[in-house]
Amino acid sequence: MTSSYRFAGKIALVTGAGRGIGRGTAEALYEQGAQVIALDIINENLQNLKIKYPEITTVKVNLGDWKATKEAIGSLSTVDLLVNNAAVYRMNSILDITEEDISLHLDVNLKAYLNVAQVVARKLIAEKRMGTFVNVASVCANKPYGKSGAYCISKSGVQMLTELLACELGPRGIRVNGINPGVVNTDMGKMISEKGNRIITERTTLGRIGEVSDIVSGILFLLSDDSSYINGHSLVVDGGLLKV
Repeated sequence: MTSSYRFAGKIALVTGAGRGIGRGTAEALYEQGAQVIALDIINENLQNLKIKYPEITTVKVNLGDWKATKEAIGSLSTVDLLVNNAAVYRMNSILDITEEDISLHLDVNLKAYLNVAQVVARKLIAEKRMGTFVNVASVCANKPYGKSGAYCISKSGVQMLTELLACELGPRGIRVNGINPGVVNTDMGKMISEKGNRIITERTTLGRIGEVSDIVSGILFLLSDDSSYINGHSLVVDGGLLKV
């Protein structure tokens, strides 16, 4: 259950909105009054979202393609709220990471966040409008996890990008914060083995894996006026995993 905020009159852009945290965020923003634009690479996921919420605008784009992404975002209306969420995750030990692995993670998980933020911020600045961004990183930005090297590297970059954007865009009226989820009950979270999830649950002080709604609640808070004096912060939502 997410908290209630007022987003009426706001245009919100969510990347990776076809499933998981992205879809939960897009749905919650729509239900709380925002005009939502949902981006994803999988057309079937966007169609399913559109069936449930016909008023949501859906855009199919490969965020790993810098030029195509810039063109897609540039053709949209000026956005008040941005949630950079799209991500890929391939398990591989640090000695087995290939050039393709690291390039894919950096292209989608990091470079795309910068690309989208640049286009959205430039529009806001040109129109002298305020905005609020949230970048979805991970507890992998705070602590290394085995067989998740490329993902950890990319998400560490997201956390630093959040701080850099906050420093440079804050004076222009654009707040930028991040959220660092622990393991969440999504398709990506399920890629971890049953044994791995059991170990993580045992090491989490709340004794459970996170749900999409847990993360969405944090995102909505950071987008809302209730967090109006928070800028450049990465909110860890992990059930206490990092405390053990």
